[in-house]
Amino acid sequence: MKEFLRSWKFKILICVFALLFGFMIYAAMAAGAASLPELALRTITEPFARLSSSISSRVEDGLDKLVNADRYKRENEELRKKISELNERNINIEELEKDNELLREMLDITTENPELKMSDICTITAWNPNDVFGGFTINRGSDDGISFLDTVVTKIGAVGVITEIAPNYSKVSTIIHTNVKIGVRTTRANTIGIIENDIAYAKDGYCLVSYIEKSADIKVGDIFVTAGTEDYPANYIIGEVVDVFGDANGLTLHALVRPSEHLLRVKNVFVIIDFTGKGKSLNE
Repeated sequence: MKEFLRSWKFKILICVFALLFGFMIYAAMAAGAASLPELALRTITEPFARLSSSISSRVEDGLDKLVNADRYKRENEELRKKISELNERNINIEELEKDNELLREMLDITTENPELKMSDICTITAWNPNDVFGGFTINRGSDDGISFLDTVVTKIGAVGVITEIAPNYSKVSTIIHTNVKIGVRTTRANTIGIIENDIAYAKDGYCLVSYIEKSADIKVGDIFVTAGTEDYPANYIIGEVVDVFGDANGLTLHALVRPSEHLLRVKNVFVIIDFTGKGKSLNE
């Protein structure tokens, strides 16, 4: 070891280290850095300075929250109130848009059928209990001009008839109910029949049209509309024929009809409270 320390290799190594150390000092001074003792001191104290700054910041935040707690609480309450008002406003706008759309639908119906007088928008408030045919209750009654057996409709088609009425509400039996009997005809060939529903088909959402002449021109895809009587206005869509088959006696035909409106998805309806010929026999 003593020989190595005295060797020229060791002397060269010392010179190289000294040269590198000199370059480091020169570079630091040229870049405007502090003196070497200052650099060493900063290196040692920097972690403590950062820790002190972090603690100070947290203490300031804690004191701020403590001192200004009431103000922050008040501001949060005001912010929640504004958010609530905005949400309520958005809901009101959405409801207004829905009402406007329904009013446009009613206008379309009355424009296409000027002989009809419609009720205001009716909202379904409940589905009638134990009614396997999808009957429901609406929020309008006799005080709104609605009467027994009035036709209940949407823009798409007939939904049912009024079968129970009070001053401020009415109950509706849908067009698949076994108690509903409406004269109908096809739009293509004017084939006539009567809705006389059967629970076997109604449970799957279909109307059954009976008393169709055996020789009648009727086929799958035909559209049935109301034929028009003293109780029901003419030309209101019932639905599409999906099957035609003979009666058990072999004298007439049945037509299975899919209603144009999905009866279990309806939320708002209109009631036809008056039309040309209402209450008058066809023979009058």
